[in-house]
Parts: sequence; C-alpha cells; structure tokens
Amino acid sequence: MVNEKDLREEISQVGSLGQLVEVYGEIASFRMKKIRDFVLKNRDFLNSINDIFKEALSNYSRKLAQLVEKGKLKKSGKVTFLAHNGKTVAVFISANTGFYGEVVQETYKKFLKETKDQDVEVTMIGRLGRSLFVGTQPKIPYTYFELPDYGIDRSKMAEVVRHLVQYERILVYFGKYKSVITQTPSRFTISAGTKLDEDIKETPVTYIFEPSVEKLLMFFETEIFASLFDQSIRESQLAKFASRILAMDKANQNIDKRLRELNLERLKLSHKKVARKQLNSLTSVMFTDVV
Repeated sequence: MVNEKDLREEISQVGSLGQLVEVYGEIASFRMKKIRDFVLKNRDFLNSINDIFKEALSNYSRKLAQLVEKGKLKKSGKVTFLAHNGKTVAVFISANTGFYGEVVQETYKKFLKETKDQDVEVTMIGRLGRSLFVGTQPKIPYTYFELPDYGIDRSKMAEVVRHLVQYERILVYFGKYKSVITQTPSRFTISAGTKLDEDIKETPVTYIFEPSVEKLLMFFETEIFASLFDQSIRESQLAKFASRILAMDKANQNIDKRLRELNLERLKLSHKKVARKQLNSLTSVMFTDVV
C-alpha cells in the first residue's frame, strides 16, 4: 500500500520532470523559430544560385552542341564536371539524442522500406540512426558520420560532402517541416550532373569566364550539391525541434494528469488518516464512558 511519504516523493519527482520538460519545450521552440527563418531565406538563395548556374550552363551551350554532334554527349543526357563512381548511396539523417517525438522513427521506417534489398550503400548520420540501423540490419555495412543536432559544424559537414559527392545518385532521407504540428518523412534525391534540355539554347546574356568555364561550372556543381545537402540537414533539424515541441507538450499533459492523480490519492490518504483519528477518538470516548 502506498504511504504518504512515497506519494510526496513521487509528486516531487513528477514536478521536477515537468519543469525539465517545460525547459526542453522552450529551448526547442526558440531553436525551431531560428532555424525556420534561415531555411525560408536559404530556399530563395538556392533558387537564385541555381538560376545563375543554369545561365552559365546555357552560355556553355555552343561547346555542348559540338559534343552532341560528335556523339560524345547525349542530347538528353547530363553534364557533370565531377568524378563519380556510378553507385547509389542512401543517407539517413537522424539525431544524436532522444526526445524528438516520432519524426525520427517514422523517417527511419521510410528509409528502411525504400532501401531494403536495394543495391545501395548506406550512410548513417547521427547516433540514434546508427543504433536503429544496427538493431534492424546488423549484417549490412554502413558509413557513419556525426553532425550536431543544432547548428552546422563546417569541418564535419565537409567530411560528409566529400564522402557523398563521389556517388552517382544520392538518396537523402530526413524529416521535413510542414507546420508546428506536422512533420513528415521525406526523401530528397540528388543526381550527379545537370540534366540538359532537349533543345540547348543560348541566353541573351554573354558571359566571360575566368579562368575557364569548366572550372567555374565544377565549382558551381560542387557548391550547389553542398548547399542542397546543407539545406536537407537544416530541414531535418527544423522538423526535429517542431516534433520535440509536440512531444514535450504531450509529456506536459501526461505529467499534469499524473500530478492530479497523485494529489487525489494523497487527499484520499489524508482523509483516511483524519477519519481513522476521529474513529480512534470516538472509540476512546465510548470506552471512557463505559468505564
């Protein structure tokens, strides 16, 4: 039977947990808002950079047309200035810690469903993802990287990009933010090179390239790839913190419910104690009267 001391201790523990959950929720809210502002601005930046890249590629159209005529390049093929190994890699962006709600688990389910029994190499990002993968696919080799759950570590990010850029096709699985209450598992595909249009056309603007158009386009391709992957990392962080807010809100509700239950039990116990004292007093009075 639960005594009053046990109830007081549990009420204190649950109350402390409630304070911790509240702090986690406030931090998640602050970080989500900060990341969301950056993600929205970065989307416009990436669109602008991609437009410039397409213009530069269009200015390169004369040389491309010559390669098409000579049969060295397919008209509907892709132009790439980086070396690739012809393989496909599936990347799962997870987290290093818990309390991120369901978004990490749901994204992993999508990753596992779409890559199981497929000819892909696996890259895990985050300790939680590695733990999930080793637990479900212990015999499959993988490459592991650890990136922070908040912010960007440029040196570590560069290591990941150097590893991934060698692949012909990259499948990036991450949680995507839609709203504070909705985060969905998503897949972003990055293919090597830029697909050529059926009709290669020149732009009305003529560019002068220095040191060479090939080196410039190589730089653009590398930077665009890195920027797209950077964006997917930030999108994942945004979704995780939004999911944490929901998880902490649900935890708060459960804590409030448990506190009400504990206080009710304590009140009942107190009433029983008072009733027992009154009964003892009444019994004592009755016994005295009899004597």
